[in-house]
Amino acid sequence: MGIVAFHGGYRHSGQVNVKRGLKKGECKELIIASAQQCFSEKSVDKTTLTDVAKRAGISKGTLYYYFPTKHDLVFDIAGIHMLDITDKLFAMLEDGRPTPSWKEILAALFERLLGSKTRSRLHLYLIHESLSGGPALREKLEATYENWFHLIEEMYCRMGRKEPLPKGIARIWVAMLDGLVIQSVACENQLDYKTLAEVAAVLVVKGV
Repeated sequence: MGIVAFHGGYRHSGQVNVKRGLKKGECKELIIASAQQCFSEKSVDKTTLTDVAKRAGISKGTLYYYFPTKHDLVFDIAGIHMLDITDKLFAMLEDGRPTPSWKEILAALFERLLGSKTRSRLHLYLIHESLSGGPALREKLEATYENWFHLIEEMYCRMGRKEPLPKGIARIWVAMLDGLVIQSVACENQLDYKTLAEVAAVLVVKGV
C-alpha cells in the first residue's frame, strides 16, 4: 500500500524498475527511506543526492527521475512527516473516544514534531533554502504553512469550539512552533514536552 502525503501522493502504479525489480511506488519509498537515513547520519544540508542514491543502491539517473532536485525530495519527506503528525492528532479525536484535553493534544503535537532531530532539521532546512532560493521554493514553504494553519483550525473545531478560531491565532501558534523547532535543534537537552504542553494549553484556553 502506497503512502499519501501533502506534497505528492505515493501509490503503486504497477510500473517496474527493471534494475531492482521494484514497482514504481516501492522505488520511490526506498529513496525516501534512504534519504531519511542519510539525513539522520549526516544532517540535511550535508547530504547529497549522490549519497541517497548510493544508500538506496540505485543509479543517480533513477533517483533524478523521481526527484530532479534535493529540494523536491526534502519537501516530499516533510509532507510525509506532516501527514504522520496529522494522523496522530486526528486519531485522538475519533468518534467514540473521550475528547482529549488541550494539554494532551499539544503534548502529542510537541512530541511528534520536536522529538525527532531529523524532522526539526528538515523544517529549518526548508526555511533557510526557501528564503535564499527562488519564488518556487517560497511558494512551497508557504503551502506548507497553509497546511499547518488548516490543521490548527480543524483541530480547534474538533475540540468542540462553536465559534471560529480568532483571526491570526493560527499564525501565532505556528510561530511558536517554529521557535520550539529552533530550540529543539540548538539545545543539547531534550525539551520537556509535558511542561511545554501544560503552559501552552493555559495560553490556548485563556487566549481564545
